[in-house]
This record gives sequence, structure tokens and C-alpha cells, in this order.
Amino acid sequence: MKLGKPFLATAFVFASLTTSTASAHDMWLEKQGDIVELNYGHPGKTDPYPMERITEINGHSNNNWKVLLQPHPQDGEAFCYVTDDYPLLTVDFDNWYWYHTEEEGWQQFKTPQPGFKGTIIEQGASYKLSKEIVVWDEFLKEPVGQRAEIVPLKDPTSLKEGDMLPVQLYFEGKPMPVEGSRTSLTSDPKIEHPDLVYRTNQEPVMVKVGPAGRQIIIGKYAKPLGDKKFVWFAFSLTFTTTK
Repeated sequence: MKLGKPFLATAFVFASLTTSTASAHDMWLEKQGDIVELNYGHPGKTDPYPMERITEINGHSNNNWKVLLQPHPQDGEAFCYVTDDYPLLTVDFDNWYWYHTEEEGWQQFKTPQPGFKGTIIEQGASYKLSKEIVVWDEFLKEPVGQRAEIVPLKDPTSLKEGDMLPVQLYFEGKPMPVEGSRTSLTSDPKIEHPDLVYRTNQEPVMVKVGPAGRQIIIGKYAKPLGDKKFVWFAFSLTFTTTK
């Protein structure tokens, strides 16, 4: 777990677009023995975050029964004890509310701001979600109930470097709308900012598996609400290969 000082401010300003591949922070889980860590940032470099952003961490049993886990703070980050066998771990994370204006670029607040000043280009709530496959189970070929999720269509842990993994993107349990959704085409975590390719149809996305070890697939979806408003979802799937 990377250590750092916790964020204390309620609003943050970014000079570059947070929805761009180069600047957006991703989130993923990483199990080490009986502890699972929640990482926020990019593979190889994580940042602290307010604990209150974590809305739910769950272990999923072989029956896909959700068991709520309790996050514990540690040096600005969080971890959970895992006291049972769970093939899957999931987390939901509230990334608060964003305004993109001509005057100030991107600004972040805990909630929408009544009477917000500025020429708004776009605005909306942001959420991050992630899944960690610990041990493969057949129920993992289907969505498990996250609002936005990546579903592998075969066991990704059995693959080797260079193999192609078919995945499907789901939103609220149904195939994700094509418009506004994109995903990485590699699971190699050494590629810090992988290109995210916009989908053009509902066919499964083919993802190239990286060198043996930890793998991460990243997806994004911008749900339009009209009048320059969106709900932004960033979601990931992690697993480990041995070949």
C-alpha cells in the first residue's frame, strides 16, 4: 500500500480534463493474504483519498452472496480484513460532483452547488467501481450487480501473455450502451495510461493479456442526462495470471 497524507479540502481544481485517459485516476482492489487494499491512482503510483468516498466493499461467495466488508483507514488509504473465502471482491466509490467550466477548468465538490458561477461546459456526478477476481468461479461469467462492470466471458486467470480475453461491459445488469462507453484493449498494468477505445457495437471486446502476474482492465462510461449533464463511471476488473 502506498502511503501519503489524506485529502482534506472539499473542492479540488484540475488543469486538465479528468475524463481524459492521461489524467483520470482509476481504482482497483488488491488482495494480499488476508487483507485487501483499495488503491486509487494508477498502477505503480497510488494517492490518498477521503475514507468517506468508499460507499461499499463486498466479498462474493461461491453462491454470489454479497457479504459487506468493513474498511479500515491507514495513512490516508483503506484496507479490509478478509475472513472467509470469496472468489470475488467488489468496491463502489463516490467520486463526488464535478464542474467543467471555461474559466476554472475542472472543479470537484462533495455535492452539486446551487447558484454555481461560471460558464459550464459539462457537469455531473462521478463514480468508480472495481472487481477483483481471487479464484475463478463460473458465476463470474455474468454481472454480479455493480452499476457498471466488466464481465470476463471465460476464466482470465488461466490465460497467458498474448492471449485474447473476451469481455462484455454491463450497466445495471444489462449490456452497456455503446455510445459513451470505452475500454482498454490490454490488461498489462505496466502500461500506466492505456488507450481507451470507444465501442462501436455490442460485440464482446477482445483484451490482450499482459505478462504473467497482476492484470487490470479499465472501462469508462458517460451516461448523458441532457443540458450538459452526465453521470460518469470509471470501472475496472483485476485478476492474476501465472503462465
